[in-house]
Amino acid sequence: MGSSVRKTSAKIKKLLKETIDLNPTVDCKEVIPQVAEQTLRSRKTKAYFGDKDFAVLAGGGFACFKKAKEIGFDSFLQEYNIATDKLTIIEVQKVIETILDKIEDENGEIDSIMILSAFQSTMTKMLLNKLDEPEEFLNSFCQIFITMVIREDASEELTTAFKNATVDELNKNIEEFALNYVHEKFSQLINQCNKGEIQIEELIKKMQEKLGKVKE
Repeated sequence: MGSSVRKTSAKIKKLLKETIDLNPTVDCKEVIPQVAEQTLRSRKTKAYFGDKDFAVLAGGGFACFKKAKEIGFDSFLQEYNIATDKLTIIEVQKVIETILDKIEDENGEIDSIMILSAFQSTMTKMLLNKLDEPEEFLNSFCQIFITMVIREDASEELTTAFKNATVDELNKNIEEFALNYVHEKFSQLINQCNKGEIQIEELIKKMQEKLGKVKE
C-alpha cells in the first residue's frame, strides 16, 4: 500500500505541475476534478471502500433510517427517550453513540477513524435536519467519505500548488466534486439498494467497480 500511496502522490504532483506550467493562472476549481479522479482510481481508495468498517457502517446507518422512515422520525427518536422538539447536538451525539454501541456489539469494533468520522458526520447531519430517507443517508455518507479521502491524499499538494487559495476554497471545491461524483456514479445504485433490488454488499462491490480501473 505504501508504494501505491507514493505513486498516487507523485502522479498528483506531476499533474499539478504540468497544468500550472501550461496555464499559470489556472483556477484550482478547474484542476481539482482531475486531482480527485486520480485519487479515487488509487488502490488505497478501493481498499477503503472494501474495508469491513465501510460495509458495517453503511449498512448500520441505512438500517437506522429505513426504520425511521417506516415508523416515523418522532417514534424513532422516542426509542432513545428523546422528543423531536428537544433534539440538540448533545442529544444527537447520545443517539449516535447508542447506535454505534449496537453496531459494534453485532459486528466488532470499528477500526477505521476516517470511516467512523464520515459516519458520525453523516448521522449528525441527518438527525439535526430531521431527515429520515435511507437513500439520503447513503448518498451523504459516500459524499462525506469521498471528500475526506481526497483531502487526505491531495490537500498538501493542492495547498502547495495554489498558495493563494484558502483552505475553505479548496475544501468547497472538493466537496462540490464529491457531490457531483456520487450523483453521477453512485446515486442510481443507491436507489436500487433502497428499493431492495441489491443488498449493501453488492452495492459496495459495484461502487468499487465504478471507481475505475486501478492505474498504477
